[in-house]
Amino acid sequence: MSDCKNWKILQIIPAQGGWKAVHCQESENEQIKISNRSIICWALVEPAGETAVAGTQVRGIAQGSRDLAVVEDLINAKEAGADGRERNQYFLGYNDPEAHKETDYWLQQAGERLRTEKEK
Repeated sequence: MSDCKNWKILQIIPAQGGWKAVHCQESENEQIKISNRSIICWALVEPAGETAVAGTQVRGIAQGSRDLAVVEDLINAKEAGADGRERNQYFLGYNDPEAHKETDYWLQQAGERLRTEKEK
């Protein structure tokens, strides 16, 4: 999903059906788009690489375009839109199949995340 980080997978845990990783992206006309990726399983991971800080996290594993991938906080856009702005996707959270969070909830979370990213 992203080559921002390399992860060392320590353990894989089955996921209950229905879990989704929720991402947002701003379109060229500044509309918020929400996308969901099915969680295949959970993984206990730790960052790997030269600049990695030790510590473990539980991350979802989702189907990428060609393979399985650890859910990332940021998915870098492969190309900019017509207005020259990158269309990065930002991770908002995991949607629990029993929580039934509505679209309005995710749109609010997306608005806050996009606002934060613009301030950086």
